[in-house]
Amino acid sequence: MVDEIKLVRVPIDAHCADSGCKRLLPFGSWAYYHADSEVAICPDCGAKRGWSSKERANEIIKKMELREDIKALKKQRKIEADGLFLLREKIDLHRLGERDLELEKQIVETTTLVQDYLRNCAGPEEKEVLQKVRDVIQETQDLQKEVRTHVQSRLFLLERTEQKRKRKGLAPMEAFE
Repeated sequence: MVDEIKLVRVPIDAHCADSGCKRLLPFGSWAYYHADSEVAICPDCGAKRGWSSKERANEIIKKMELREDIKALKKQRKIEADGLFLLREKIDLHRLGERDLELEKQIVETTTLVQDYLRNCAGPEEKEVLQKVRDVIQETQDLQKEVRTHVQSRLFLLERTEQKRKRKGLAPMEAFE
């Protein structure tokens, strides 16, 4: 039975099985544990039995705790990296949206200049050329609307992803801002 006993975190509330000890070993505390019989023995009693010195048991416990901490930190790093990626994507989309306003202003200014020139100065040949310029401006506005729609749909998807993160109990992306 000794070869099946392992130094682990106790998966249940237990008492030390050593006859003289009977110390309470709460769930998650470190002890020598036999899973089949659910028998737990505290590290002090294990040292008395010669399984390992108390110092060695403490070093093993520290090592195991560090492994668990590293595992937890790796999971946390992945969660935060995913959140950071989503945040960067959201920032890029917001910047693109800001540029959309600048583009809209330039289109309006250009359209105004072309219309003023058509009314005041243009001859018949120039009117034909400037009408082509207005057509290009209209195509640019259509492209801008398409980009705007795409940005809005991506923002919607990012917001849904953020809501899913909140439901799962993960940190919202605002925590990374």
